[in-house]
Amino acid sequence: MDILLFPPVTFAVSLLFVMGLSLALSPLSAKPARVPGSAKHKPYGCGEDVPADQAKAVPDYQSFFPFAIFFTLLHVAGLVLATWSFNPISAGVELVVGYAAAVIVILAILFVG
Repeated sequence: MDILLFPPVTFAVSLLFVMGLSLALSPLSAKPARVPGSAKHKPYGCGEDVPADQAKAVPDYQSFFPFAIFFTLLHVAGLVLATWSFNPISAGVELVVGYAAAVIVILAILFVG
C-alpha cells in the first residue's frame, strides 16, 4: 500500500480523480449564451473599430524568455550552492564548480548573443 505514497503515483491518481470529477460535473456547468448579431465576439480596442487585418495581436516575448530562464537558473544555482554547503562531502567540489560553470555558459549564450 506504500506505492500510493510515491509522488508520480499520487500525481497520476490525483489527475485521474480530477479529470473524472470534471467529466462528471461538466453537464451541470453553465453554457455561454450566444446572441446572434451581438458584437461580443468582435475585436475591441478602447472604443475604436479594429481593422480585420489587425484583429489578432501577437505579443512579443523575445525579451521575456531570456530573463525568465535567467531567473530560473539563478535560483536553482543558488539552491544547489546553498544546500551543498550543508554536506560538502556528499557532492564533490567538482560537481558544484561544474554546475556553476554551466550556469555561466548558459547565461552568456542567452545575453551575449
